[in-house]
Amino acid sequence: MRNFSIHNAGRFLLVLFALTTAVLKGQPLHVDGTIAVVGDKVVLRSDYETEMDQLARSANLQDSQQLPCLVLRKLILRKLMLNQAEIDSLPLSDERIDAEIDNRLRYFQRQAGSQADLERYLGKTLSEYKEVIRPKMKEQLLAQEMENKITSSVKISPQEVKQFYIDIQKDSLPIIPAEVEVAQLLIEPPVSAEAKDFAREQLQMLRMRIQAGESFEKLAKKFSQDPGSKENNGLLPEFGRGEMVPEFERMAFKLKPDSLSPVFESPFGFHLMKVGKRMGERVLASHILIRAEYTTTDFNATQKRIDSAFDLLYEKKIDWCTAVKRYASADIGNRGYCGFFTDETSGSQKMIFDELPPEIKMIVDKLKSGEFSEPGRTFTPDGRVIYRMVYLKSFTAPHQANLSQDYGRIQLEAEARKKQKAIDTWVDKTQKDTYIRVQSNLIQCPDLKAWEAQN
Repeated sequence: MRNFSIHNAGRFLLVLFALTTAVLKGQPLHVDGTIAVVGDKVVLRSDYETEMDQLARSANLQDSQQLPCLVLRKLILRKLMLNQAEIDSLPLSDERIDAEIDNRLRYFQRQAGSQADLERYLGKTLSEYKEVIRPKMKEQLLAQEMENKITSSVKISPQEVKQFYIDIQKDSLPIIPAEVEVAQLLIEPPVSAEAKDFAREQLQMLRMRIQAGESFEKLAKKFSQDPGSKENNGLLPEFGRGEMVPEFERMAFKLKPDSLSPVFESPFGFHLMKVGKRMGERVLASHILIRAEYTTTDFNATQKRIDSAFDLLYEKKIDWCTAVKRYASADIGNRGYCGFFTDETSGSQKMIFDELPPEIKMIVDKLKSGEFSEPGRTFTPDGRVIYRMVYLKSFTAPHQANLSQDYGRIQLEAEARKKQKAIDTWVDKTQKDTYIRVQSNLIQCPDLKAWEAQN
C-alpha cells in the first residue's frame, strides 16, 4: 500500500539553485572538505551544508534525524548523474546555461527591486556573479539532462493510474483545496494618431535637451513612464536576443555604446535609448519611455466594444470563447486559449482558487459557475488601462482526492512514482560500475555504505 502526496513536479531530483539562494540570503560559505567521491566528482562540505539548510527550511520531514542521510544521498545521486552525463557526452549548449542563469537572476532581481540593489546584495556585478555561478549551473543542468534521458521512455496508461489510485491508503488521500476554471476578456483602448504624435514630440524635445548637454539619467528619472527602470535612472537589466520586444531589441543591437537612439515605437510606447555597453550578445542599456495618452473618445470606444461583448453573452447569442476571440485585444490575456488562466506546471485550466491574483479572486468570489462579471476598468502591471470581464466556468469545493474530479493530479503522481522506479533501477545498475566512497567518520548512513561494498 502506498501513501499519496499531491505535488506539482514529477521529478525525483530537486534541481535547486542552492549556491545562489545561499548567497542571496547572506549565508557564509563553509570551509570545504570532501564528504564523498563519486567517479571523478566530489561532494564538498559546503554543498552538503547549503543543501541541509535548504531542505531544513522547506521539507516537511516526519523524522528530522533522516535529514543528513537524505541530503547526502541526494548529492551523491546528483554527482552520479553528472558523472554518467559526461561519460555519455550529453549535449548542453553554452546558450542554454546562460539563458538559465539569466532567468534565475531576473527572478532574484524582481525580489531585490532593481539591478543595483541585487548587485549590492551580491557584492559584485551581475557579469562577475555569472562567472562564479556558471560551473554550478552547468552541473545542475547536466544532471537534469541525465535524469530526462533515464525517464524519457516512461509512459503511464489509464489502467496504471487507476491501479495506483486503488493502491493508495484511503486515509492518506489529501484534501484538494477549492479549484476554479477562470478566464478573462481583456480589451486595451486604441490610441489615436494625435496622441501618438504628441508622445513622439515629447521625446523629441527630451532628445534635443540631452544632445544639448542635459543628463539622460536625470531626465529618465523625471519623465520616463516605465516604473521598472524609472527609479534606476532608466537603466534596464542586462538582456540578450529574444528577451525584449523586436523593436526594442533591434535598436539595442544597432546602437554603438554611449550613443543616443532616435525616437522609436514599440507596443509599450515611444522610447529613447542609450546603450551603456555590449558584452558579446548581451546589452546593458537605459531608456526613457513615453506612452501616448488615451483620450475620452478612446475610452468611450472601448467601453462600447466590451459592452457589446457583454450584451451578446448575456443574451446567449455567443459563447465565451467566441466573445474572447472576437473582441479581446490580441496581445494580452491568453486570447488563444479563450482567456483562461492556466497552471504553469501542469498546463491545466483548473487553478487553485487561492493562487489566483487577488483582484481576480475578489471578482470570482461573487460569481457562480457559468456566470461572468460586468465589464470594468483596471490596469496592467506597467500602468496601462484595460477593460475586463471575468468568466467563472466552474468551481470545485474542497474535497478528498478522487479519480473523477482529480484524474490529472493523480496521473501526475502515478507518473512521478513510475519515473522514480526507473531512476532507482538505473541507480542500482550504475552504482555497481562507479567508484563511490563516503567519509563515514563524518556522516553515518548505512544504506550508502552498502553502495560502497558493491564497487
